[in-house]
Amino acid sequence: MPPASRPREGRPAPRPNVERSTPARPAPPTHGPGGKIDAFELFCAYHLGITSDGGYRIQNIHEVARRFGANAAELRQILADLGMAADDIVHSGFDLPSAQVDIMVAPEGISRRELARPLYEEFRGTPKQTRNWTREMEDAQRQIDETIGRDGRWSPAPRDPAGKQS
Repeated sequence: MPPASRPREGRPAPRPNVERSTPARPAPPTHGPGGKIDAFELFCAYHLGITSDGGYRIQNIHEVARRFGANAAELRQILADLGMAADDIVHSGFDLPSAQVDIMVAPEGISRRELARPLYEEFRGTPKQTRNWTREMEDAQRQIDETIGRDGRWSPAPRDPAGKQS
């Protein structure tokens, strides 16, 4: 038996009467009938950033796959099968950034999933389109030229005598 003045060796004893919090468990996979991943829930999670508890946080494919009980490769295939892969979004007329902002700024007490329903329907109803990348790049360059000029230097618009920008 060690002397009373000598400190105890090894692991310290647990603190008495201390409540231990259990780590939060991920929500169970969200599957529709027949064990398939529900397309609406997947759209909400992966594209709109709606968390399993109804909050908002953009999640990467690995986080969403874990939430739905799949791996990233399986989830990519499911997204492609459902017409919701990144390419499908890019080649649609659906305005995903605006939809994400709508979900992000949802007021407290408003269900993000309910806000997402019309957005999902809009996405589903938006026809696929072929993007004209050349035209988009020309438009972007034109906007840059109008904003900062051809020489690449931005200068503020001249002020009128009253001090207002014209």
